[in-house]
Amino acid sequence: MREYLNKLPEESRDLVYLASEISAKNKIPAYLVGGCVRDLLLGVKNLDLDIVVEGNGIKFAEDFASSLKAKLIRHKRFGTATIILKPHLKIDIASARKESYPFPAHLPVVSPGALEDDLCRRDFTINAMAISISPQDPGRLTDFFGGAADLEGKKIRILHYLSFIDDPTRILRAVRFEKRYNFKI
Repeated sequence: MREYLNKLPEESRDLVYLASEISAKNKIPAYLVGGCVRDLLLGVKNLDLDIVVEGNGIKFAEDFASSLKAKLIRHKRFGTATIILKPHLKIDIASARKESYPFPAHLPVVSPGALEDDLCRRDFTINAMAISISPQDPGRLTDFFGGAADLEGKKIRILHYLSFIDDPTRILRAVRFEKRYNFKI
């Protein structure tokens, strides 16, 4: 884990170590996911942390927020919570989940899932990677969809053909990433 964590600002690194302790205490696998993993691999500063747990994400977030004496916002419908530490620092915690879209551009229907299910529901390969912060396998990169290779090749690739139909705002995100990182869609 140190290889990746050494790239984090000290404040974020301490938070990841605390999350790892909570993972161990509750025997719940936990992972850094999404944009924070992408930015770690790119060497880009990112203060927000996204954590997925294979278990009850809201309970994990409650334990985490309690340890930090921080404000917690729960999103029960989605099995997620946000810990607000400072105006510029937040931690999003999610239960690993599956999503299905009953109609194009509608909110998803969420059900419990595993890490692979959670990564499958994301927008692009570069945002569908995870780094374990669990004590039993710290620092292991999970990359089912070739996101690390796409980062290296400066590519923005969707995960499945319904991606833009499920969530049309992903089109705007693709353009934003293309411009921010000088990647090619």
